[in-house]
Amino acid sequence: MPELSTWVGLDDTDSYSGGCTTWTAAQIAAFLRDKLLDFPYLIRLNPEIPWKTRGNGALALHVSTLGPTQEEGIKRILAVASRVEGKTDPGLVLVSEGKAPRWLSDKALRDVVTKRLLEKALSISGETGAVQIVGLRPGLPRGLIGAMAAVAHTWGDYTFELIAYRDDLTKKREEVLSDVLYMDSLTAPVTFLNVDREDGQPLIYPHGPDPVLFGIRGEDPNVLIAAHDIVRNTSRPWVIFKTNQATNEHIVDIEDASRARPYTTVRFVAYVVDKPQVLQGGHVKIFAKQGATEIQVMVYRQTGYLNRISRELLPGDKVLFWGAVRPGKVPLTINLQGFKLLSAVKWEDEKPLCPLCGRHMEKTNFGAYRCTLCGVRAWDPQIKPITRRLRQGKDYLPSASAFKHLMKPWNRRPLPAAYQFSPAYIESQQNPHKILSGENY
Repeated sequence: MPELSTWVGLDDTDSYSGGCTTWTAAQIAAFLRDKLLDFPYLIRLNPEIPWKTRGNGALALHVSTLGPTQEEGIKRILAVASRVEGKTDPGLVLVSEGKAPRWLSDKALRDVVTKRLLEKALSISGETGAVQIVGLRPGLPRGLIGAMAAVAHTWGDYTFELIAYRDDLTKKREEVLSDVLYMDSLTAPVTFLNVDREDGQPLIYPHGPDPVLFGIRGEDPNVLIAAHDIVRNTSRPWVIFKTNQATNEHIVDIEDASRARPYTTVRFVAYVVDKPQVLQGGHVKIFAKQGATEIQVMVYRQTGYLNRISRELLPGDKVLFWGAVRPGKVPLTINLQGFKLLSAVKWEDEKPLCPLCGRHMEKTNFGAYRCTLCGVRAWDPQIKPITRRLRQGKDYLPSASAFKHLMKPWNRRPLPAAYQFSPAYIESQQNPHKILSGENY
């Protein structure tokens, strides 16, 4: 008979002034080290939710059955590690002998979850197993939405992140670019988004008041541990999380752009109807259309390469756009996260040359062309090929420093199935000592 298990989910234990929900989960993982059945899960939810703290990440741990002592220990860690201030509303859930419904995770990843939907999910989970809810404020905690969504998550594509934590929050993080570049040269593309090659800035270091020293993202836990040892650091505790980062799981494919909902990230096909406008500050505005639906695509200067390359689009181009839907905007407005040119305009009209003097003719009010010097007329424009920088079928994405957690980089190389079943890889997923370091947390 298989051993019974428990799911521990938590969210919203941080605030703008400090704290980190991954750090709370790391302490719980260390406390339950001998009961871990898998890597701790770091599930990034809808990045467009306006009331998120920073990265909108929720955490879950799958462990063997807990006793009263372990349950009380988890609750104590939550109470000590959480920051109950401002809009922070920590939530923790223990689900025994069951799991939360998958639709809740899908909804939290791509849309907005209401309190009513949360109550429905809790009711369903309670029918299949025991559910304990822990909050630090009166009422149903908002952090419970993320906690339940993390427990409910079903894996498709996934990556890993090794997060190392600071020993002393009063000391400034030491960023060693040379170490990051060396680590990247040895481990990429099994690790990714370590450095922005355009401006030379390391991307593994956060800049907030949280306890994270750095985070290295990649495909293989063994390589992440080696990468950690290459980067000069003063950290002792580290944890490897299994994540949905860099998977594009947040994107919703829609055929009809008019059905795009606020606070979602959508992908659709449309035609460019005018040359991109470069606005004050360097932002780019693209006017597109899908049938009768007018669409305004915004490409902000901060997206770097995506902003620059989007200026190469031409009227008539058929494009696959994806980006976040801005609420309350008419026409439909998308903050662009990437695009793919499906069909490119290859020819453009040009004023015809006069066969007598060789000068370009001028267009008349009647749609024809006339040489102002010789009086020669022509009815049709001259057609010439266009040299395009854009390539059909290629994904155009922001600079590395502008990536959000869920956005999939072009150079991701998921491990082949044969490697995922190798003894070393399997051991890394079954050995707790390959999940978190042995230091005190």
